[in-house]
Amino acid sequence: MVKKKISTALSAALIVSMLATGVIVAIQGNTTLEVAKSAGDKKVEVIK
Repeated sequence: MVKKKISTALSAALIVSMLATGVIVAIQGNTTLEVAKSAGDKKVEVIK
């Protein structure tokens, strides 16, 4: 029973952390995309 409780707690924690990560990614998604685009533009300028 103890092992089952531990595995259940671990899977619950994993799901919660995945959900939290998803929310954070969704919130930061736009800014991250903008940063990636600006970084890409800077690289293009350096190459030119």
